Amino acid sequence: MGDKIWQLDRRTMLGATGTVGANAMFGDTALANRTGVDDETGESGCSAVGRLLESASEKFPGGIVSVYAKEAGADGDVLASHQADTVVKPASNTKLLTTALAFEHMGPDERFETSVVGDGSITGNQLHGDLVLRGTGDVLSTADLERLAEQVAENGVRTVHGDLVADITAFDTSGYGPVFSVRGPGYPEGWTWEDPQYSYGAPSSTLALHWNKVSLTAKRTENGIDLAVEPDSEFVTVESHLSTAPEGANGYFYTYLDRVNGTIYAIGELPPGYEETELAPVMRPDEHATAVFRDRLADAGVSVKGDVVLQTEPTEREAAFETSIESEPLRETTGPMLLYSNNVDADQLALMTARRALDDGSFDAWTELTGAYFESLGSPATVFRDGSGLSQFNLVSAADMVSLLEWIRKKPWSETLIGSLPTPGEGTLAYRLRDVDVPVHAKTGTVRGTRALSGVIERPTDPDVLFSILMSNVTVGLGDARNYQDDLVRALIDA
Repeated sequence: MGDKIWQLDRRTMLGATGTVGANAMFGDTALANRTGVDDETGESGCSAVGRLLESASEKFPGGIVSVYAKEAGADGDVLASHQADTVVKPASNTKLLTTALAFEHMGPDERFETSVVGDGSITGNQLHGDLVLRGTGDVLSTADLERLAEQVAENGVRTVHGDLVADITAFDTSGYGPVFSVRGPGYPEGWTWEDPQYSYGAPSSTLALHWNKVSLTAKRTENGIDLAVEPDSEFVTVESHLSTAPEGANGYFYTYLDRVNGTIYAIGELPPGYEETELAPVMRPDEHATAVFRDRLADAGVSVKGDVVLQTEPTEREAAFETSIESEPLRETTGPMLLYSNNVDADQLALMTARRALDDGSFDAWTELTGAYFESLGSPATVFRDGSGLSQFNLVSAADMVSLLEWIRKKPWSETLIGSLPTPGEGTLAYRLRDVDVPVHAKTGTVRGTRALSGVIERPTDPDVLFSILMSNVTVGLGDARNYQDDLVRALIDA
């Protein structure tokens, strides 16, 4: 997509109804050929596929099993269709859409900059003014902050007489509720109350250090119990409820974040020699990242006299100096996100994409952007509230997921995206479909009551198969749902 399209304002791109300009935004649409789609099961052209579809109601009573599979291409045969247009929660299949729209609007070679600006004047080695840490959503490491701190020192600064300012204007991550519960910064609509308590539900933020998580290591030594937090800062409060256990006892250790008071609780019983590390989300991630940066500045010989301050509105600054680092290309960072289904990476990417496409780095803008895309496919019932798939409000059908896959396959970056999806024996498919003898690239998805699997089967002599199996209101065991999906994939290989 050209820069001219990116420069259009939001109303021009989406129009009053959210549909005007959608084709321009997303290029040529690639609707899966639904002509002749028959939701009567057993008409798939393969008896094994038909039997599986016919058994869905019996195997998953009260559940929704939305299945659609077709051969690639506008004239590809439909191989399976069952409740194909019924919208359900896609769970982490959402990450397929997130990556596709990121590649479409930014390109797989895009890099993201994190910079430091000395705002003021320099006399000798003294900065008279603020030091500004400016993020654009990249997930940072402590090593990244060390590099930036060293670059500040290389500019000759030894003392900052102002504040250490976190410029977080790239994203608008404040106030998304109430929905199920009171929302806080960085949490999209539709997350449950317990999601942000654990590491998989860490919030999004402009400055995201270590996926907005800290690691807590509980260790039983001869002298008692040690609890270490890394990286630590004054914006991370930890309360230990660890106790000793006798020799030979089964120890345990877990953590959770209390969103009411922002405290991380460490709970467990530790027998002699016990050591375990757990991750916990950070309630105030932008301030935490900036405070850790202040520590790295101190290590580099730079002291800051003022406080950690958040900048939430654009501010004109006179830069005495500026230095920066860049992320790895997007194609390299999305691979691990898809392979291991990292939620923070996906939600950061959704906000980055919304900011690039609509000049608004918010989850509301992301919902508007994704809605325009599916409107262009003729799917107005489709909704996406986040980029990770944790939201209980996300809705899409199996047929629409196949439409997405068809669209992806027409793009110049298709091989990069499809090739980054898990294959049997790796990532989230580590223990699944390892007996198949053809390439399968698929994204898994799991939230409460939902099991999802969508992707591409590369058959050696027949056309590739694009498929989506979305299962909602599932009350049977996780293993039963996964086995059903895997059996369908095996049947589609021979369809």
